[in-house]
Parts: sequence; C-alpha cells; structure tokens
Amino acid sequence: MGNRGVTLHQNADKPTIVILDDEVAILASIKSLFRKFPYRFNLFTSMNMALQQLRTGHVDIVISDLRMNETNGLVFMKEVMSIAPSAKRILMSGFEDKSVVLLALSTGLINHFIYKPWEDSEFIQLISKYIESLAPSKIQESTDILAGFEDIPSPVLFQEKLNQMLSDMNAPLSKIVEEIEKNPALVARLLRIANSVHLGIQKKVSSVRQAVLFIGLDYLSSVVTALEAFQSYSSKVTERYAGLIEEMSLTAVHRAMIAKEIAARWPGIESKYIPHVASLLQDIGLFARICLKPEMFDIYSKTVQDRKISPLEAELAVFDNSTHEKIGAAILDDWNFPSEIVDIVRAHHTQEASTDYMKIIQLAMLISDPTDDYPHDESLLDLVPEWRLKLGLPQDYKTTNDR
Repeated sequence: MGNRGVTLHQNADKPTIVILDDEVAILASIKSLFRKFPYRFNLFTSMNMALQQLRTGHVDIVISDLRMNETNGLVFMKEVMSIAPSAKRILMSGFEDKSVVLLALSTGLINHFIYKPWEDSEFIQLISKYIESLAPSKIQESTDILAGFEDIPSPVLFQEKLNQMLSDMNAPLSKIVEEIEKNPALVARLLRIANSVHLGIQKKVSSVRQAVLFIGLDYLSSVVTALEAFQSYSSKVTERYAGLIEEMSLTAVHRAMIAKEIAARWPGIESKYIPHVASLLQDIGLFARICLKPEMFDIYSKTVQDRKISPLEAELAVFDNSTHEKIGAAILDDWNFPSEIVDIVRAHHTQEASTDYMKIIQLAMLISDPTDDYPHDESLLDLVPEWRLKLGLPQDYKTTNDR
C-alpha cells in the first residue's frame, strides 16, 4: 500500500470513515471486520494523504494509530481537529500510553481510545453508535441542543483543594473520592474520560470511585490540571452567578447524598451508584446555561419573576422549547455516559416515575428541596415522610442552603 490511500464503498450517501495506520495488516483487519456494513472507508498509511482527503471531502469518523514510523497519532489528530472539527476522533494503540491518552481525552483532542488488539464486538458497537447518531434528525437535534455549549467549568477553589489532597501521600482514597463527588462538573468530566477508553469491560464506569481507580492516583493530578483550562468559562460569569453556581453545587451534592442513602435501602436496585451520579449531574444543563449563556439566563430569570410563571414554562418560552433536562442529557450522551444515567437526566422531572431509579431521584429532589416548582410524580409525595424518617431527617427538613 506504501504511501497511497485506498477508498472503499464509494457511495456518497454512506457515512465516511478515515483510518490512518502504517501497518497494512491493521487496515486489512478493519476492512474485513466491517465488510458487511454500509460504510465508506478511506484507508491510509500516509498522514499527508489522509489530511488531503479530509480537506477535499466530508468525513464523519477519523481513526488513527498512536505510534507510527513517520508520524504520531496525536499530531495527526490536532490537524484533524482543525480541518474537520465535527468528526469523531478515535485513537488506537497497542502500547501502554496511559498518561498520553488521558491527557488527549481530558483536553478534547480525541473522543475515544481503543487498545490493540481490540474486541471486535466493542469496536463494531462503538462505530455503530457514532454512525447511528449521524441520522439527519439526530444531527440537527444534537446541534440545536448543544449549540454554544462547549464545556462545563470546574470551580478553581475545588481544583486547588483536590490537588493538595493528591499531593498528600497519606490521603485515603475514600477522602479523595468524597471531595471529587462535591463537584458535579469534575464528576462529569472524569466519568467521561473513564468511559471513553475501551478496556473490554462489560459495563460502563458509573461511580467516581471506579473512575478514580481506572485513571489512577498517579495520573489523576495531571488530568485535573488539564481540566483547569476550562475554568475560563467560570471567570466570565458575573459575581452574582458565581455565587449561584456554588450554591447549586452544594445543593447537588446534598441531593445526591440523599439519593445514595435511599438507593442503599431500596430493594432490588442493580446499581447503587446510578441514582447517586444521576442525581449529582441532573442539573448539568443549568450549569452550562449559567456559565456559557448568562445573558439568556438573565432573560429566563426575569421572565419567571415578571410573568409569574413556573420555571419550566419560562424555559420553554426563552430557550425555544429546550429544557435543561434535554441539554444535560445531550451533554452526558455526547460524553458516553451509561444510558441509564442519560435517561434519568433527560426525564428527571417526569410526572410519572416509571422506574425505581427515577423514583429514587425524584424522592431525593422532594426531600432536599420541597419548594421545587418543576413537575414530578405526585404519588411520591406520600412516600416523603416515610423516607425522611428512614433517613433520620426531621419532617420539616430543608436543604443546607435554606438553613
């Protein structure tokens, strides 16, 4: 194959995938793996020719080896990011390059990493997931929902405190996990990173402890440092909203702890962590709005006050029928969160809690904030006194922020 590129499946209406690897055998293996799928592949052993393809035509997915004789996969991905920013970027390697990979994931240079040799079923599932998201309606919906939401900030004070703990060799893992769980934005990004690496695991990482164990304490500090680049968003928020973000963070932590306690006592729950993580991140869409679209949030707040309507009605009026639940779900789905968590965030204000997870989430909301004006399953109100008693909370319990 030399320095030439080979194009397969020439139909222009098919999804286009560019693959760069200097090993012909690897390209042939991928070609064979996807031989029954209606995708258009462009296979290259030359980075220059792969970049030429990117400049001359639309590409949906780009896959590259990390270590190659004439170039490096990260160098290639930087070019891809510039030429075709909407393309999904997947890096592959047969070597132990954990620190390099984690940095690439945390900075957004790549969307996924796959170890060689890969599991065929997982490789197919990953590509199929991305291809499925390319359906015109889904592309437009995702574009509309996430327009303007590049990322979510992490509070500076928290970063400093976590880094201090990581520098203390005697700090127990449980304390580090506990501190991370106090920051919804960092929880989201760490789980995103953990779920962006395919290790042949059967289930996605859904708890902070699992994510920390996967990333490793040796690399956690580097990842946190890389995430500091996203603090520029919070610096743009007015002092008024900086306080609101801090208040929302505390509320989310408090609500998530209640959800965790309820899940621990709820019979038949498969995962005790899903309600905790979902409850912690359920308002991630609000974080994005406040940090990245403060002007629109101003209009929303004024609409609630002036028109004396519910927050949901104001959201639908100001944000073109897009609620914070949809934004949060779109963000978490884009970050490869477990579907259970995405589904809970998307519908956590539903008026019919049809699953145990949803019931736990809504009970935690009703207990932590009885004044919440958003929709919920009215039948759960009868359970609130019972669960307050089980959790050892007074019947007139209020959130930390109300005390």
